Amino acid sequence: MIKKTSNIVDVVPLTKIPLSRNQSFSYLANKKLVEGTLVSISLFKRKVEGIVLGARPDFPRLGNIELKPIEEVIEETFLDKKQIELAQFVSDYYISPLGIVMKSFVPKRVKSRNPKPTTYNLQPTIEKTILTNAQKKVVAEITKKTTNQKLQTKNFYLFGPAGSGKTEVYIHSIVKLKAQNSNLQFLILLPELTLTPQAIERYGAYFKAEDTVVLHSKISKGEFYSSWKKIKSGETKIIIGSRMAVFAPFKKLGLIIVDEEQDISFKQWDMNPRYDARTVAKKLASLHHAKIIFGSATPSIEYFYQAAVNQIKLMELPLLKLPGKPELKRPEVILVDLKKERWQNQPAGRQGNYSSISKKLQVEIGYVLKHGLQAILFINRQGMSSFSVCAACKSVLACPKCDRALVYDRGGAYQCLHCAFKTSITPQCFKCQGLAFSNIGFGTQKVEREIQNLFPAARVVRADQQSAKEPGFQKKIFRNFSDRKIDILIGTQMISKGWDLPNVALVGIIDADNMLSLPDFSANERAYQNIVQVSGRTGRPNSKGRGLVLIQTFNPQSTIMRLIAEKDFKNLYEIEKVARKTLNFPPFSRLVKIIFQDYNLKNVDGETGRVYNILLENKPDDVIISEPHTGFVEKIRGRFRKQIILKLTGRDNMLPQKLRKILNFLPAGWIIDVDPVSLL
Repeated sequence: MIKKTSNIVDVVPLTKIPLSRNQSFSYLANKKLVEGTLVSISLFKRKVEGIVLGARPDFPRLGNIELKPIEEVIEETFLDKKQIELAQFVSDYYISPLGIVMKSFVPKRVKSRNPKPTTYNLQPTIEKTILTNAQKKVVAEITKKTTNQKLQTKNFYLFGPAGSGKTEVYIHSIVKLKAQNSNLQFLILLPELTLTPQAIERYGAYFKAEDTVVLHSKISKGEFYSSWKKIKSGETKIIIGSRMAVFAPFKKLGLIIVDEEQDISFKQWDMNPRYDARTVAKKLASLHHAKIIFGSATPSIEYFYQAAVNQIKLMELPLLKLPGKPELKRPEVILVDLKKERWQNQPAGRQGNYSSISKKLQVEIGYVLKHGLQAILFINRQGMSSFSVCAACKSVLACPKCDRALVYDRGGAYQCLHCAFKTSITPQCFKCQGLAFSNIGFGTQKVEREIQNLFPAARVVRADQQSAKEPGFQKKIFRNFSDRKIDILIGTQMISKGWDLPNVALVGIIDADNMLSLPDFSANERAYQNIVQVSGRTGRPNSKGRGLVLIQTFNPQSTIMRLIAEKDFKNLYEIEKVARKTLNFPPFSRLVKIIFQDYNLKNVDGETGRVYNILLENKPDDVIISEPHTGFVEKIRGRFRKQIILKLTGRDNMLPQKLRKILNFLPAGWIIDVDPVSLL
């Protein structure tokens, strides 16, 4: 006979459960537990945490069915109903185990060792701006009230070039909405941690420090949990964070801002759940009946299409023109033809310039340094080279675990950017055991070395994934650059967005062609975004009355280079739209990429062939399925990989239930990536 005080509770363990199984398990509790309670449970032979989905009274059970009791009730109503609904949405949309998704909603519960929150006191005072008429009009549209909530626009796209004042629109929209309802909270999503210090500075001019928290992976677990509790209580009103901030326990959201919407960093692609923070933010806004603004100078094709077909309201800003101040001008853009520097128009007997720094760029860097200005050099590749070739047999020196070309490091070794593999400083060719190698191409480290040789007195700093591992790197580099302690900043795309630094007079794009060489449907879009974004970092005019951007290329006559030089996004959009519609790429379809990986190549071939045949047998007419094929990287960390691409071309672009069921039953070794940022 069971006790009347017993209750059955359904618990989602915060661990991976195969999609083919139920995601929740039943346990006994000595009292009724509300939905969202955090508990400790025994799962098989280990203890894990879990979230209660519901409870019901116990009842007499036939046979020997015996339920395990809840080990411990950690905290009641740890997650609210909106968070649970958001977690279920992410699990369904991205075909990811519910327990793994919910784990993203549960921070480590530790006390902060530092009672004072991290501060970014970079400049004690920031001048508050007066809005232009164009900005005022946009703010009024975003914040206007209407008696009919169904007719009220809640999704906006703010499109404007760098220097058009998008951040001021975000800030004043918050100020106005906050005045309407002081209980509202506001989420500002940033794609890169390097943007956080400036965001703190800009928003800090309008909002109290005690009302603001920062959420990203680099702050301590204690500070993260402390901020998490302040958000949940409603004490904190302004939340600035990376993509993970969409899982915070908001009490009442009024507005979500997705700044630099086009950035692929909003997509988590390397681990479950493989979610896109932009998509999750739209669902989050819907749950809270909040408004959402996507903003960029270089929109993604998919989101600009949504604005073009009125799924999102498009609003545009011109370059900023403030009363009593000179009108900002677009930076002058020059395409430097590297063919001429290397092979054409060279005097007899004189060798061409094979340096990564063109003669034109050398001259302009010299001008900048002479006049106490700053320069940014952008190259989207780390290391000293692109790849290295054996002098004896001409084989490319590749990682034995990943089959990717090893990159020469300035320390003398060759390393893989995909795994931890690193050679000694005297490597051997894996094919002929040769000891001599030629390094082809260049990366951030090689550019740094050449700049130091050309301008030994210049203060040069490199910003890439390797250097960013240093604790406090983001805060330190922004502070030093804004304080003019750095003359030349060399970096990858982490420095290409968002910084507003008026002393930067020159931007050099070292290897523009490299970004266009990738065999991916989004290559042109990504190249345009990266180059135009970093070009927008020019502020103070040079001798010609404006900032200067030099783009080094071997193909200055190409259409994409012309569009980049003219910053003509709308024509790029029209060209890309036609190409993607013809080939059924987003926004005219949705993509699902499934990847199988195994240490045995034969197993990979067999398993991908088996699943392909099953998918083909159940394929509806509005789904296109590719044959299994090797991606851009055939092997990573010793495991061979093959992928299958599903294009969903139906009216709603949803995954048919038949195919979803097949994906749910995929065995271990498979990766499911919904809305992948790349097909490589």
